[in-house]
Amino acid sequence: MADIKKRPLVSFDWALKSILRQKDNFDILEGFLLDLLDEKIKIIDLLESESNKDAEKDKFNRVDLKAKDSKDREIIIEIQHDSEPDYLERVYYGTSKSIIDNMQESYKYGRVKKIISVSIVYWQLLEESYLLKGEMCFKDLTDNKKEIQLKDNQKIFAEYYFIQPKRFNDNVKNKIDEWVYMFKHAEVKGDIKATNINKVQDKLDKMKMTPEERAAYDEYQLNKTINEGVLFMRAQEERQKIINAMKKGGMSDGAIEEIMKLRDEV
Repeated sequence: MADIKKRPLVSFDWALKSILRQKDNFDILEGFLLDLLDEKIKIIDLLESESNKDAEKDKFNRVDLKAKDSKDREIIIEIQHDSEPDYLERVYYGTSKSIIDNMQESYKYGRVKKIISVSIVYWQLLEESYLLKGEMCFKDLTDNKKEIQLKDNQKIFAEYYFIQPKRFNDNVKNKIDEWVYMFKHAEVKGDIKATNINKVQDKLDKMKMTPEERAAYDEYQLNKTINEGVLFMRAQEERQKIINAMKKGGMSDGAIEEIMKLRDEV
């Protein structure tokens, strides 16, 4: 394991938006996916992603990349910074839409593509863990709900992976932890163990940017900060409207405080 000198890296959402879309840099995505999925991944091409069609207001909150691998599966990697009340529903819709978009008239169902969805979210979406997986599970209701193991050619249902960097305690125990640490801090920690993460240090190094690349990156980061500020102010205004309505309805300050505390924890 090689020891490296820490250098400032660009944020991973910027990398996903620009640097990692270049074919020469697919190896970084392949390394991350190998350590996450525990199988070798070869990215063949990038596909049109939903964020390319997004409205201006969402450009700095959500970044996604859609790729096709050597097994003809679609892999959707998405990063989102701000909370969204129906986020899980949108992720589910996104995988379903990808399947439908690939279907044509007289389409053979046996050719349905498997979708792998990877979400990196910077707010409390799901409880407890910083790394979760969701997948279809079959159980035998006649045998104490024993889980049925599918054959490889039957594993066509979408898989969902959720990474919550802010929940990570920075205790790096394995390869995927190194990636999560990098997502959280925009730096590679100490010894290099994760697959191809040594290339992250080289290819995402701020110091190696051209003046034009650095200017574009700084503008993106500034706009993202402004967007986050606007969303925060809207949330505060909405919060105050709720408080005012409850006061108008005759609720006590103590009751309002308890209700708002519960609301803020959701």
